[in-house]
Amino acid sequence: MRKSYGKTLKSVILSLIVFLLFSSGVMSQGKADIRFNAHGKFKIVQFTDIHLSYNTTKADSVITLIRTVLEEENPDLIVVTGDIVCSDNTMMTWLQLTKVFIDAKIPWTVTLGNHDDEYEMTRQEIIDLIKDMPYCLTVNGPANIYGHGNYILRIKSSDSPKTTALLYCFDSNSYSPIEGIKGYGWVKFNQIEWYRKQSELLTGENRNIPYPALAFFHIPLPEYKEIIGNPSTIGIINETPCSPPINSGLFSSMAEKGDVMGIFTGHDHDNNYIGCLNGICLAYGTKTGLDNYGTLKKGARIIELYEGERKFSTWIRSLDSNPEFQVIYPDSFIGFKTE
Repeated sequence: MRKSYGKTLKSVILSLIVFLLFSSGVMSQGKADIRFNAHGKFKIVQFTDIHLSYNTTKADSVITLIRTVLEEENPDLIVVTGDIVCSDNTMMTWLQLTKVFIDAKIPWTVTLGNHDDEYEMTRQEIIDLIKDMPYCLTVNGPANIYGHGNYILRIKSSDSPKTTALLYCFDSNSYSPIEGIKGYGWVKFNQIEWYRKQSELLTGENRNIPYPALAFFHIPLPEYKEIIGNPSTIGIINETPCSPPINSGLFSSMAEKGDVMGIFTGHDHDNNYIGCLNGICLAYGTKTGLDNYGTLKKGARIIELYEGERKFSTWIRSLDSNPEFQVIYPDSFIGFKTE
């Protein structure tokens, strides 16, 4: 049975540790703006499936990998898409990992995976732990919709407070809650309704022109299976996508609303491919962790947005190779059938 830290003395003590560790001046700065740089670019590093364990040699190697990628890529934002800490001593392991982001002084945010709440902390407790840390942009999201960590990040213009792009973050949940239906979780109907309403409001705010947007969550959609074999799909496909058994319609809503250019997930450790379906890129990150299955090189996916354009470039970054599987949306998919 999971031990809940919520009302225990241990929770109080560890919360005090968090306060003492992160009570520097930056702690009081609140949520920092994220914006395009002077060259009109915004770079994201996506880490996924870190599966960090407490105080192990492999954990030290993963921390070194993350630190090296951040130093060499110098991103504007870190997004971690689930299955992040997977061990006992859960809170201390989260502190070990997030210290790397904080030391780098880079804004960072997370979406949760199916394994994150299987140890000593609930999803709510994880969000509560990290949401006020320095440089963290994660929020729990509306209390009246399913899951923890449904929120929108606005990317500002390089030279004004105007919003010029959006990042949608979703909790893709853990496992099927329906008796008799086995499999992984999915983005629920009321989460999708929340997205649809927010998308409409934001598009209206922008003179009825959809903002260029990306979406991040952990478990890939069933549509990921449809781009396998397309001539424009590139990257490594070593396993059948472990999508949920229910297609709740998130992809069709995004296609209808016209804002999301690309969806970025994790979950499947032996896939890092990217392809396009009906005008939306479906992409995996690449596995970052060592304490789990998979033969892919460990690393990160890099995504670079272009200010004022419905355009991004993306590639896979590992420590022992040059950037791989680079594509530019939409250029790389023009002339190919993507539906």
